[in-house]
Amino acid sequence: MKRTGITRRDFIRTSAGAGATIAARSFVLPTSPLMAAPRSVPPSDTVRFGMIGIGMQGTGLLHTSIQLPGVECVAACDLYDGRHLHANQIIQSVTGKTVPATRRYQDLLDNKEIDCLIVAVPDHWHKKIIVDACSAGKDVYCEKPMTHKVPEGFEIIDATQKNNRIVQIGSQRKSSIGFAKAKELVAQGAIGDVYRAEGILGRNDPCGAWVYPPPPDLSPQNLDWETWLGDAPQRPFDPIRFARWRAYADYGEGLPGDLYVHTLTGIHFVMGVEAPPQQAMTYGGLYQWKDGRDFPDSMTTVYEYPNFHAAVLMSLNTDEPEVTRFLGTRGIIEVSEEGDHLTVTHQDGKDHAPCYYTYSFPSKMKAEYDKEWHEKNDPKLGASQLRENEAYSYPPGYSEFREHLWHYFQSVKTRQPSVEDPMFGNNTALGCHMANFAYFKKAPAVWNASKREITT
Repeated sequence: MKRTGITRRDFIRTSAGAGATIAARSFVLPTSPLMAAPRSVPPSDTVRFGMIGIGMQGTGLLHTSIQLPGVECVAACDLYDGRHLHANQIIQSVTGKTVPATRRYQDLLDNKEIDCLIVAVPDHWHKKIIVDACSAGKDVYCEKPMTHKVPEGFEIIDATQKNNRIVQIGSQRKSSIGFAKAKELVAQGAIGDVYRAEGILGRNDPCGAWVYPPPPDLSPQNLDWETWLGDAPQRPFDPIRFARWRAYADYGEGLPGDLYVHTLTGIHFVMGVEAPPQQAMTYGGLYQWKDGRDFPDSMTTVYEYPNFHAAVLMSLNTDEPEVTRFLGTRGIIEVSEEGDHLTVTHQDGKDHAPCYYTYSFPSKMKAEYDKEWHEKNDPKLGASQLRENEAYSYPPGYSEFREHLWHYFQSVKTRQPSVEDPMFGNNTALGCHMANFAYFKKAPAVWNASKREITT
């Protein structure tokens, strides 16, 4: 059937007119303080840390930290003995030295040579180690999400304040120069009023879906399985649960705890959020990875905040680049994590031709209306209709992962506040808990601030 009339999309496409293409100005974001820092630091100015947990994430944290100026690892801890060797292979490859390794994290708390800790263990161990470390007078960098259960965040906040400790949570967007630029632009009104944010990420491979291979030699002889379980339900030794703990509710938080937490950190940072989301609703399912895991492999959550809402869409079934968008009345800011750049697309929020509704007018009426509209609204000769779009790239060699660790060690050294303190980390973790609560309850998750709990 032949189509007659004009669609809104046709109208917008044709009404832009000749010469409406908007150029993009390109910029390189400023070099970070770390990249300008001196490479050598006197021994008296060196921060000495202990490493707890040398799994996948701990490997990167350890290797990156010992390459920072003025930072030294003096002890390592893991419940799997194979990681004692692994930790010293990392340290020796960079420093030529080895350090004592133990199964007992308490040994690191008692070690007077240790100024601070880096903790990269399953989520269900975060609270206990942080609180114990604060009580022992140690500062702590702990991987995200900060907590495994809602009440734990407030226990961590209390322990941090009571013992006057530096605690930093390891969700690196808080140290990203890209998200810092986005925050600056939003505050300046560069894209008008922002009423919506979006975060999107997809993976499409077994490794990305946490189907990690357990160490081939793993056994009850070289792994303290009982201690690893901690306060989780007792189970027989299981190498799969050890390696793939993110997939099980006894130890992790699934997609929200592994991936949402980064996006929420960026959104909370840019939008100046200082409280948990007011409400969340989640949709999704376990479609592909039916391997006994507890969590879905595809989730979409919509969060409500006082002045905007956010949509987080993540999947383990389709590869999709990671982007975070801020949508305003005068444009869009998009931060691309895989492309290491930020773009600003400006809009003026105005009609650039008579409204397509006039196609419903009689022809003479439409012609008269259009003529009058053009006389009033057409831009004058030489006048610019839209601002140029902007593209910001990161400087060569920049790493927000490295930057976040640098901020931590600087806080330990100077006693200046943590860049991602437990208050911020708790608000983000609560957003993760709310996403899972809404999914499993099949109902809106509402944050009850007075009771400090999630309700329906």
